[in-house]
Amino acid sequence: MRKREIEKWFLLKIFLEQLKGNRVSLRHTDTFLTPFKHHNREIINRLIKKGLLKKSCEGIKLTDKGRGMIKVVLCGGTFDILHPGHLLTLKKAKSFGDILVVVVSRDRVAEKIRGRKPYNNENRRLELVGSLKIVDYALLGEENEKIYDIVLKIKPNVIVLGYDQVHDEQEIKIFALKHGLNIEVVRISEKLDGVKSSALLKDTNIINQI
Repeated sequence: MRKREIEKWFLLKIFLEQLKGNRVSLRHTDTFLTPFKHHNREIINRLIKKGLLKKSCEGIKLTDKGRGMIKVVLCGGTFDILHPGHLLTLKKAKSFGDILVVVVSRDRVAEKIRGRKPYNNENRRLELVGSLKIVDYALLGEENEKIYDIVLKIKPNVIVLGYDQVHDEQEIKIFALKHGLNIEVVRISEKLDGVKSSALLKDTNIINQI
């Protein structure tokens, strides 16, 4: 990896720890960066001198300048039964940035939107989505169908919507502008015909194999 690529990789890793709510200390970086302590400290100190990282009583964090070096994509869904259609959407979403954050809807919200309880509960769905290599971080959504509290927490550069999601692009853009956020909203039109969780749930042979 080139010097700039290594520095960006460090920024991405530290940002993900911030998202998870972990306090990042020099000692803690040895658990998720390279196994070489002196190498980690050398690069972190370099990033601090460049104004991309800062140290405080709250630990090591990205500065606004450092955050500007990475592109974060946010998308969400129920993901009741993972299928190729989900993977197509997630792969497309990841192509818009460096980090893919996925919001998994709560059971109550999923039931309200889809008119039925999810086959898999929210914790199991979260575990499945979080285990995908393409997903950098997965979290549960809010107890309502709105996404705005999470948008303010993540501050994504891009929000990706699936072809059948009910969120209004213009409403999201207006919300972002009101809060001083520059967010691109993209709706993915691609889909795999006949591949939907609702259709798969009707196939008892598939369900019995899960």
